[in-house]
Amino acid sequence: MSLAKFSMAGWRMRPEQSRILTEMDRLVSKGATNIIVSAPTGVGKSLVAKAVAEVIGPAWIVTSTKHLQDQYASDFKDIKTIKGMANFPCYQLMGRLGIKDDPAAMGKRLTCDKGQCSAKTGKGRVSVCPHKEVADFGHTSNGRPAKPCHYYLQKNAGLAADQSALNYAIYFTLTTKQAGAPGVSRPAVVFDEAHTIEDEAVRFVSKDIRASYFTDTRLDPTSYDMESLDGVLDMLDDLRQAYAKRLAVAPDESSSAEHIMRFKTMERRFEAAVDIAAAIRADPSNFVLQDPKYGDDGQFKMLSVAPLDMSKILPGLLGPGVNVFMSATIRPAVFAKMIGLDRWEGIEISESPFPASHRRVEFLDIARLTSKSPPEGEIRVARVVDGLISNHGGERGLILTSSKARCRRLLSRLSPESASRVNMAHSENDNGESLKEIMERHASTPDGILLSSSLWQGVDLKDDLARFQVIEKCPWPYLGDRRVEALARADRSWYEYQTIVKVLQGFGRSVRGPDDWAVTYVMDSTVNGLLRRGRRMVPLSYHDVVYAA
Repeated sequence: MSLAKFSMAGWRMRPEQSRILTEMDRLVSKGATNIIVSAPTGVGKSLVAKAVAEVIGPAWIVTSTKHLQDQYASDFKDIKTIKGMANFPCYQLMGRLGIKDDPAAMGKRLTCDKGQCSAKTGKGRVSVCPHKEVADFGHTSNGRPAKPCHYYLQKNAGLAADQSALNYAIYFTLTTKQAGAPGVSRPAVVFDEAHTIEDEAVRFVSKDIRASYFTDTRLDPTSYDMESLDGVLDMLDDLRQAYAKRLAVAPDESSSAEHIMRFKTMERRFEAAVDIAAAIRADPSNFVLQDPKYGDDGQFKMLSVAPLDMSKILPGLLGPGVNVFMSATIRPAVFAKMIGLDRWEGIEISESPFPASHRRVEFLDIARLTSKSPPEGEIRVARVVDGLISNHGGERGLILTSSKARCRRLLSRLSPESASRVNMAHSENDNGESLKEIMERHASTPDGILLSSSLWQGVDLKDDLARFQVIEKCPWPYLGDRRVEALARADRSWYEYQTIVKVLQGFGRSVRGPDDWAVTYVMDSTVNGLLRRGRRMVPLSYHDVVYAA
C-alpha cells in the first residue's frame, strides 16, 4: 500500500490529508529522507502520522507532551506509548519501605528513576531488580515471585510494537545511548509539534552542574575557573573521577531505600559529567557557559553548560530512514535552515480549514513595549486590557505576556472588577497550586480569565474556554541568557524566528475546531512590526489573519 492510497476504517480522509499523503508518497518514492510538513490546526496531522507509521514503519511518533502521546494511543489502538521513569512507582523502593499503595508511593516520589534497576559488573550491566526481571523475562532468576515493573512493561511493549509514541527526551536517549537495542532503529520517525525540536534538543544536550555535585564528591567549587571551558573541563574530569570512586560499590539486597536512591542520584550526575565533557571536547566552539549562580551567602549554586548552534548537532539525533517534521507554525525552508538540514523537501498547506472570521487578530498597537520602555506604555496597555475584559463580560479569556513580573504588574493595574476574574496560571505558581488545578477552576468559572507567561503553547482552550485572547507583550527570548544573546548577535533571523513561532502558537490557543471562534487582540506594536518584517517565516495559512489589513 502506498501513502497516497492509505485508508483507515472509521476515518474519512480530508482533502488536505489526501494532498499531504499524495505529495509525501511522491517524495518518498524519489528517495526523500527529510520531509517538512507545514499544516495548520484542523488539518488532522495525527492521521498523516498514522499513515507514515503504517506504510513506511515500523515508526516512532515523537511528541512534545504526554497529552499528545495519550491522544495518539486513544485515537489509534495499535499505537503504544513509552513514558519516562518518573511516571511510575518503584516497587523495589516500595518493598524496602513497606509501602503497598501505588498512589502513596507516587506521592512520596518513590518513582522508577530513583530505584536501582541494574548494577555494573566486570561483564557490563546486570539486572538487580526482580521487578525488572519479571517485566523483561516473565520470571526472576532465583524463582522469587515479584510484581512486574510497569515502567519496563510499557517500555518493552513500546519497543516491540511497530508504532510507538514517545517524547523527545526519551527518543533522543534511545537513539544516542541505546541505538543498538532491538526496536530502536526504525525506517520512519514522525516529529509532531516539530517547532519544539530545537528547544527539546537543547534541553537534552545541556547540563546543569549544581552545588550538590560538590557535596557528593567533597570537591571545592572555588578551586575551578567557571568562566572558561578549560576550567570547566578540569572540573568535570575531577567530578567524573570522584564519582567513579563513590560508585565502585553498588547497593545490595541489604541496602536501605535511602541508600539506593542516593546511589541512583550520584549515578545520574556521574553520567551527566561524562556526557557534557565529551560533547564539549568534540566541539568546544559550540558550547557556552551561562553565568554561574551563587546564593545570598556567596556559596556556589549552579553552572549551566549549553550548546550554541543546534544545526551542528540536531541532524545527528535524527533517524536513519524517513524523518517527517510536522507543525502548524513553521515554514519549510526556514525550519530546515534552523535545524541544519542540507537535504529536505517541503509540503505546505496554504489555507486553514477554519474560517478567518473565527480566528480574527486585531493589532491594536497600543504601545511599543520593551524591557527599557517607560511605565506609561504599560499603563496605557492595562487600561485597554481592562476595557476589553469589560467588553467580554460573561466570557472566558486568555492573556499572554512575556514574564511573571509583567503578569503581576498588569494584574495590579486592572480595575478590581476585572482583576477579580483573573487567575495567574504558570507551570509553577506562587501559592503552590498546580496548573491542572488552575485549569480545572477556570473551566468551572463562566467568566474566568487566565493570565500567563507560559501558556503560549501546549494548552487547548477550545470552545467557550476562551472567546478572546490578549497578547500583552511580544515574547522575545531572554537576552540575559548567554546562549540566546550569542545566537541573536550572530544571526538576528534566528532570534526573530523563535519569537514568531511563539507568537503564532499563542494565536492558536483558543480556536481548535471549524465551529470554534475567538478574537485575539495584540497590544504591543513590536509584534505587528516583527510579523511584517518576518513575512517569509510566517506559514501561508496565517497570512489571511496576520496580513488582512
